[in-house]
Amino acid sequence: RAAGPFLGVNCGALTEELLTSELFGHVKGAFTGAHADKAGLIEAAQGGTLFLDEITEMAPEMQVRLLRVLETGTYHRVGGEDELRARARIVAATNRDPQQAVRDGRLREDLLYRLAVFPIPLPPLREREGDAELLAERFLAGLNDEEGTRKAFTRQAIATIRAYPWPGNVRELR
Repeated sequence: RAAGPFLGVNCGALTEELLTSELFGHVKGAFTGAHADKAGLIEAAQGGTLFLDEITEMAPEMQVRLLRVLETGTYHRVGGEDELRARARIVAATNRDPQQAVRDGRLREDLLYRLAVFPIPLPPLREREGDAELLAERFLAGLNDEEGTRKAFTRQAIATIRAYPWPGNVRELR
């Protein structure tokens, strides 16, 4: 699936209704504003990967829908009757401890076990010595490519990056 599309969605940034439409798509007339059929991210990611960021922010009802897709490999567009096959790898992330999220009722235990086929625990940036500097250099290189510039960090800037605890992790660094 590495050659396929890589699509992502922040599950905490959308309402349940919008996330449902974004993931599953919808048919014309399914709701006000549905003027045409629309493929969802599950369909658009066919043969590739769908990244679900902040999975513990997903509403419980939406977790049930996602669990059904993972269990059966099928889904329906909102308002649609046709059963569609899901053929995308699902990768999920959260900034919370998943087991604690289950205990707190934020994440369904059965969904966690469906998603945790190959868990990759990633410690916070402040616990990964040297990573902040490497990531900052990579982000700056990307900006230089986009802008056609040749900016670089000063020694003082690198020292500041190394010393800062990065409570907002990589998002804050970027």
